Amino acid sequence: MRGTRRSSMLLPSRLREKTIPLATSSASRQLHRDENVLFAGYQLPHPLKYKIIVRIHTTSQSSPMQAYNQAINDLDKELDFLKSQFEAEVARFSFPY
Repeated sequence: MRGTRRSSMLLPSRLREKTIPLATSSASRQLHRDENVLFAGYQLPHPLKYKIIVRIHTTSQSSPMQAYNQAINDLDKELDFLKSQFEAEVARFSFPY
C-alpha cells in the first residue's frame, strides 16, 4: 500500500452513500437561503453510481450557475468559520504537558 493514493472509491459503501448526499444537501440548504432561488434540489439516481442531478430555478435577477457558485462560496466561508471556532476552543481547553 505504500505510495498509493486512496480515493473515495475505496471507502466502504456505507460511508460513500452518506458522504455525497450530505455535501449536496448542505449546498441545497445554502441555495434555499438565496432570495433569488425559487427551487433547489438534487437527486441521486442510484447509490452505486456517482451521478448527482442538481436542479436550480432562479428569478431573472440571477442565473442558476451564479446562484450555485455563490452558495458554494458561502458554504466554504461558513465551514472556515466553524473550523476556526473549533480550533480556538480546542486551544483554549488544551493543557500543556
